[in-house]
Amino acid sequence: MKSTWKYILTLTIGLTAVLGIMMTAFSLPAVNSGINKVPIGIVATNDEVYQRLAKPLKEKGFKVTEYTSAKQVKQSINQREIYGALSVDAAGNLTVYEATAASAAVAQTLTQLGNSIVSQQKAVGTKQINKLIAQTTDINTVKALNQKATQLNAKTAKIIEVKAFPKEDPKGTGLAAGALPIALGGWIGAVAIANMVKGKKEKFWAVISFAIIGGLGLVGVIQYGIGTFDGNYFLTSLGAMLGIAATGFFVLGILEVIGTPGLAIAAILLILLGNPLSGLSSAPEMLPAGWGAFGQLLPPGATGTLLRNITFFDGNAIAQPLTVLITYVLVGMLLFKIGKKSEL
Repeated sequence: MKSTWKYILTLTIGLTAVLGIMMTAFSLPAVNSGINKVPIGIVATNDEVYQRLAKPLKEKGFKVTEYTSAKQVKQSINQREIYGALSVDAAGNLTVYEATAASAAVAQTLTQLGNSIVSQQKAVGTKQINKLIAQTTDINTVKALNQKATQLNAKTAKIIEVKAFPKEDPKGTGLAAGALPIALGGWIGAVAIANMVKGKKEKFWAVISFAIIGGLGLVGVIQYGIGTFDGNYFLTSLGAMLGIAATGFFVLGILEVIGTPGLAIAAILLILLGNPLSGLSSAPEMLPAGWGAFGQLLPPGATGTLLRNITFFDGNAIAQPLTVLITYVLVGMLLFKIGKKSEL
């Protein structure tokens, strides 16, 4: 039986819609990426200094919190409350606290901000010194002012790395590139199990086995092959196992309920949307408003955040990604249980 023109037209319209979603998901976040409520801290000697620093940062899109000490800043970075901080002491010296392991993109932005602030300090200070030199004829005063100008020109922002990636992968490229394998690998694995394994119980245990072995293998590659991770291998692997199980059971459940059309639904959610919106290459707060938060509700984003926080941040701030992934596992299991496709 030949396909009708109506069927062909419907199919091509549907494929065009998928292409549109793909283009939007990959291009729009990249074009509109920037600072969207990225949480950072400021340590200042008084409120005037704080406000002078905070106002332009807020205008740039940062979410700014005031801290009283470097110890508080480091604690908040480790607890994943902020990505970094700027600190100004009584002498006007600037220190940048950053965590490349939290986001290499945000760390780079903070470094640039610190250097920019120091450059502004130099410009203002140099102007004041030149004005004073022009107003005096005392040789000793001029000598002292020139010495001060030299010290000012040598001034730089001090960078303190609070949480870094291992030296084998200092920019965390392995983790940033991991969003697609997490999404695509889980999808392919679930589809293969759905089509090649016979029997409902057998499919269920095949996903469990895939999650366990796949989790160990995924973290093994990232940690020992690429060198991005340096934490507890087995704890990190547990996070990867949960991420693979979330994807696997979700795909298997959809296929069990609606059959082949479920492949498209799963691909859109996990690959076309989940990969670019994961925030692994930058940070969720550097994606357009709302997109980053949505990406954290999809398995690739939640898995990436879970692995990052287990490995580098002592397991802090893992409640949300755990909840998201466990929900996908449970919903997937429920759909798999009530679905009847395997029995047809």
